[in-house]
Amino acid sequence: MSIYIAFGSNQAFGSIQPAALLCEAGNALEAKGVQLVARSSLWRSPAWPDPADPAYVNAVAEVETRLTPPELLACLHEVEAQFGRVRAVRNAPRTLDLDIIDFDGLVAGEAQGPLLPHPRAHQRAFVLLPLAEIAPDWTHPETGEGIAALTEALARADVEATTRLGMFAAKS
Repeated sequence: MSIYIAFGSNQAFGSIQPAALLCEAGNALEAKGVQLVARSSLWRSPAWPDPADPAYVNAVAEVETRLTPPELLACLHEVEAQFGRVRAVRNAPRTLDLDIIDFDGLVAGEAQGPLLPHPRAHQRAFVLLPLAEIAPDWTHPETGEGIAALTEALARADVEATTRLGMFAAKS
């Protein structure tokens, strides 16, 4: 089973800066029984929709879990809240954003739980570039397009503005 989670942050949580926050969020997921089996590098991307906001730190992890998609989404929301995520304004800066990108190729609408695959992941360099590191053969569950073709279809400016930072590692 291949399950991919995207991580993002552009706001500190207390003294924990975004890059460290993603690592701490990975640890928190593992404490809840969501095992991170592969981790991309950390990547920096411009804030959207307002590039004047602080840049994001992003990563993708492949996970193993016995949770169903709705249970996993609830778990992700619990971890976001644990690290100060407030859902007041859509696309606002945030301490932590965790999204299910793909849950073993499942295609599901909101009536069945979370939208799967993530409806905009295939349009985002900050998802596709880290995903390509850990799943170079991944294909979009609905379109069947490979990650290389999806990345090639992105705006060059988005790809060039998304840069690798370093390791997305567990903190001991």
